[in-house]
Amino acid sequence: MKRHWKKLQPPVFLAGLILVLASLFATATRADRPYAPSREYHLQNVRVSLRFDIDQRKVFGEVTHTLSVLRDGLTQLDFDCADLTVSSARVNGKDAAFSLRDNKLGVSLAQPAKSGEVFEVNLRYEGKPTAGLYFILPDKDNPTRAREIWTQGEAEDTHHYIPIYDYPNDRTTSEMILTVPGDWLTVSNGKLISVQDAANGQKTWTWRQSLPVSTYLISFVAGEYVEKKDTWRNIPLSYNVPRGLEDTIDPTFPHTKEMLDFFSQRFGVAYPWEQYAQTAVHDFVASGMENVSATTLSARDMIHAELAGEKPEAADGLLSHELTHQWFGDLVTCKDWTNTWLNEGFATFGASLWEEHAYGADASAYRYWREQNGWMPSRDLYPVPIVTREIDDSVEYVGNVYDKSGWVLHMLREQLGDEAFFRALQHYLETYRLQNVVTADLVKAIEESTGTNVDRFFDQWIYGAGAPRFMVRSAYDSTARKLSLDVQQTQKVEGRVGLFRVPVDIAVTTASGEKLFPIEISKAQETFSFTLDGPPLVVLFDKGDKILKSLDFTKTPEEWIRQLQTAADVPDRADAAVALGNFKDNEDVSDALGKAARQDKFWGVREEALRALGRIASPAARKQILAALSNEQPWVRQAAVEQLGHFQNEGDVVKRLQNVYKDDKAYSVRGAALQSLAQDKANGIAGLLEKTLAASSPDDVLRQSALRAMGSLGDDSVVPSLVEWSSPGRPTLLRGIAIGALGRVDLKNHEITARLIGYLSEPSFDIRFASIFALGRRGDPTAIEPLEALLKSGQFSIGVPHSLEGLIEQLKTKNAPGKETPAAGQKGGEPAAASANANQVVLDRLDQLEQQITEMNNRLRRIEASLPGSKSD
Repeated sequence: MKRHWKKLQPPVFLAGLILVLASLFATATRADRPYAPSREYHLQNVRVSLRFDIDQRKVFGEVTHTLSVLRDGLTQLDFDCADLTVSSARVNGKDAAFSLRDNKLGVSLAQPAKSGEVFEVNLRYEGKPTAGLYFILPDKDNPTRAREIWTQGEAEDTHHYIPIYDYPNDRTTSEMILTVPGDWLTVSNGKLISVQDAANGQKTWTWRQSLPVSTYLISFVAGEYVEKKDTWRNIPLSYNVPRGLEDTIDPTFPHTKEMLDFFSQRFGVAYPWEQYAQTAVHDFVASGMENVSATTLSARDMIHAELAGEKPEAADGLLSHELTHQWFGDLVTCKDWTNTWLNEGFATFGASLWEEHAYGADASAYRYWREQNGWMPSRDLYPVPIVTREIDDSVEYVGNVYDKSGWVLHMLREQLGDEAFFRALQHYLETYRLQNVVTADLVKAIEESTGTNVDRFFDQWIYGAGAPRFMVRSAYDSTARKLSLDVQQTQKVEGRVGLFRVPVDIAVTTASGEKLFPIEISKAQETFSFTLDGPPLVVLFDKGDKILKSLDFTKTPEEWIRQLQTAADVPDRADAAVALGNFKDNEDVSDALGKAARQDKFWGVREEALRALGRIASPAARKQILAALSNEQPWVRQAAVEQLGHFQNEGDVVKRLQNVYKDDKAYSVRGAALQSLAQDKANGIAGLLEKTLAASSPDDVLRQSALRAMGSLGDDSVVPSLVEWSSPGRPTLLRGIAIGALGRVDLKNHEITARLIGYLSEPSFDIRFASIFALGRRGDPTAIEPLEALLKSGQFSIGVPHSLEGLIEQLKTKNAPGKETPAAGQKGGEPAAASANANQVVLDRLDQLEQQITEMNNRLRRIEASLPGSKSD
């Protein structure tokens, strides 16, 4: 029996909700500081003791700071402190006066201090943190959910549950003492010292981190977890998941010990900590966080045993990224958020290193190619240097500090060579071990260890913005047997974007084979000539895609086909596949792409060939895509199925998609078939989607696909089902997907907007996140005020506020006076086509914002690109 949706009264409902939101989210918007603050003392040790009122989501804490003063005459010790009520302060065992103002706790000293003088400051406090510490408890959506408490300190959130110095430019040892229910498990930094019985059936766990770390990397996880223990070189390992997810441990973590071996050898520095724990938590605000010796992961990214074979690299991308951080980010930590690329760029690069080692050079090259094609078109990222102080969010330019930074390290490795590059990394890690660094320290380490001056490289790639945009034209003089290449850098030279000086390999294939011509490009326009032994069959500019760039290289279909069929490197074949997708009504092109889609030795090229065929969308292309449904890898079959959504009102396509949904062994492929059927507007698809909502599958994969497909279908008849599945009482994951789908249907229905605004006040981050972008897609101006109220809360993980600001601005732009399309018969306003184009621009921008924020809160899912063909943190 279907539930009926009781209609709401929008005006009163919305007005009330805005007031509720304003009261719920009254704290000041937080900002990450681009400059490291001056320090008045050095933290030597932080001893934290915590207990909890779980039902009230409240923490009771006591922290003892041991610190040494850095200058004479200091009369007050200041600590960052938010969301906490401090009941007492003692300095060296004596009561001390204290005051709390503007998120700063000031503790008075009895007399002016002298430089080097050591103090022990004890603080008792309690509070209900709005960030930094999170309670995950059973609720009406998930009544059997495991109880959990976990922390997330990056960027500056540790002070929401500990009064502390909360910036990375200091390091301290720490102790974490947690009193929790007796059947709970805890994980924290360093070594487990003891577990002792406590009052009321509780237990007290004591952890000690003996090497100094930056305070944002202090963490704990406590709750109803299942633990699997192991060891590596006598170092304890543990894999921990919430109760009920035990079956995901083995499919998710099979390569941890091999990764520890690989990175210890590759970086030339053994894993430096006393343990390595990996713990999955529900509702995590990212995909992973590199807390020292104790990585926290999102339960969303754990791998179900029945689905493990449907992803090319399982969760390895996420796990290798976070493990790389144990060296780059934890052992050596950025001094300030301006230099956060030294953390995230290296972790991104490390994930590619593991991918190259475990899955082959083709897989790593394909990742770089995808990230390049995702980064180059970004108007927000392109004009901004990797190192910039024009930020109020540590990863405001996430694509720069992750993707571009990983690419820059990839290029540096290529230019230095492996021996010199990895020797430099070892020297950097050893020289700055347990220190805080800036970019100049890396430059110095490279020059000290290799003798190579890399100033120019860093000036153009790290302190400069952009990347070269090349336009290349070729001509062959058969008489002189010379090939000429006219090369232009077409990027607009302005701000921090300049002309680039880069080495480029030109590869030319003639009847006698391939010959390589290294050149260096440094000018706006240059012509290069090469003497050949015969006519060129294939000309490759930047063979193997070694330089971050865009490339406009005009070639004939025949030349692109030869490149697709003969190029040795995956990026060059992938480029050819993409280019061939621009040639319509050319049967040779479709045949070549079809052959590549079935037979290319690397799955990524097969996927790109399928996407090119989908863009061509001709009968010949359709035939080739249908033939490619026989691919062995499920992720390639999924790509083929997705392309079939481009062929509407094609009876044979609908029939094949229906058969795929019924018969394919891979749930991901079956789900893709539902999406394509919805995109095709196939007869009866709404009924099939409704029926699928009643079907069970691992991780609810098919229900997820059905709800997403309902959004793509755009049929208002599915609204009642979407409303039902978006409502409290349904699993959070499915609620979020249904909410996202509601952003795409019945757009003039203000009652849906009112419902989505109501979801903004829910405690689940996932629900609020889904609601934000559903409201953005609907374009209803009544959402602007509550979204602004939500923005003021500051209660989001890093990266979200900046993107939310952009979304609000898009809503305002879309609904600005004079932007509406006039009704039939009216004069003035924009023509219908222009208005439609403007609306599409807004939707495209929303897509970009949604991608940015999704990337931030599924942090490594973007970076590792664990799902083929998608760009994934």
